[in-house]
Amino acid sequence: MNLFMALIFAISLLAGAAEAGKCRLYHKVRKGDSLWKIADRYNMYIKDILRANPRLKKKKYLRPGQRICIPYKKKRKAVSRSRGDYVIYRVRPGDSLQKIAKKFGVSWKTIKRYNGLRSNVIRVGQKLKIPRKGRAKKRTYAYRKKGYVIIKYRVRRGDSLIKIGKKFGVSWKEIKRINGMRSNIVRKGQLIKVPVPRKAFEKRYIDKPRIKLAFLPVDGKYEKGTRGIDIFAECGEKVRAVADGRVIYSGDDLTTYGNMVIVEHRGFLSIYAYQMQNLVERGDRVQRGEVIGKVGLKPGSGRCALHFEIRARDGSVLNPVEYLGKK
Repeated sequence: MNLFMALIFAISLLAGAAEAGKCRLYHKVRKGDSLWKIADRYNMYIKDILRANPRLKKKKYLRPGQRICIPYKKKRKAVSRSRGDYVIYRVRPGDSLQKIAKKFGVSWKTIKRYNGLRSNVIRVGQKLKIPRKGRAKKRTYAYRKKGYVIIKYRVRRGDSLIKIGKKFGVSWKEIKRINGMRSNIVRKGQLIKVPVPRKAFEKRYIDKPRIKLAFLPVDGKYEKGTRGIDIFAECGEKVRAVADGRVIYSGDDLTTYGNMVIVEHRGFLSIYAYQMQNLVERGDRVQRGEVIGKVGLKPGSGRCALHFEIRARDGSVLNPVEYLGKK
C-alpha cells in the first residue's frame, strides 16, 4: 500500500466521531483476506473495523493468523424461511445477484426469474426469493471445460470475431467453433456464445463494483495515467462531484496532488486533485453535480488540468472511463 492509500485510509479512520463498540468477537485472518472481505462478512463498514483496530492503519498487509477486533453490532436477520420451495433473503451492502447465487449454490438467472427482475440491479434492503437448492433448476451457465464459463454476448457495431476474442481473452476460433459458425462474419445485434475464463468472468461480472458515472467532474480532453485520468480544461473551471457522498479529506498535504478533495460514496471513493481551490471541507455532505473545487495547474507541466480517480472500497484503483455513461 503506497503513501497515497495510507492517507486515504487514515482519513477514513478520522471521519466521524463515533467510538467503536465493545469488542465481543475476534476474526482470525486467513490467507487471501482483505479489509473489504472481512467487513462484508460481518456486514459493516471498513471504517468501523479500523476504528476498533487503530494499529491496522500503519500496516501494509493483513497477516494470516492475525486477530482483528470486530466491534459488536446486532445484525439484521438476512434470511427467513417461508412456505413453499424458497427462502426470503434481504439484500446487504455489496451484494449482487452473482454473489447471492454463489452463497446459496443456485444460478443467478434462476433468482432473477423467480423474482421477475427485468435487470440485474438490486438494492440494499430488497427482499428476494431464493429457490431451495434441491428444487432449483441446473445452472444456466454450462462449463464446457474446467476453468471456463459460457456467456451470451450481443454483437455491437464494429465488432468482429477477433475483436470479441481479444475483449474476453479467448481464441476467436473457439468462439466460432462453439457457435457452429461456417464463416467469420458477425452482424450487429447477433447473440453469440463466448467461453470466458472463469477467473476473468468472476472479476468482470461478480467482483466489479457497481459504480455508475453519468459525467466526468469537468468537461475536457482526458489522458489515462497509472492512477486515474488527467482532464485538461481551463484554469478556474468548476469541478463537480460525480455522485452523492461525504467529504473525508480536503487539503494539500501531498505535494504531488496539490489541493485535493476525497469524497466517500456508497461502495467507492472519488478523488479530485491539482485544484486551484477546494470549495468544501472534511465532513461536508455533497450531492451529485455540486461544485466542490476549481481546476488548477498540473504540477511540473504548466497546463491546467484536474486529476480524477475512483477507487474501490479495498483501495484498488479503477478506470473512471469504464464506468462512464452507465445508466
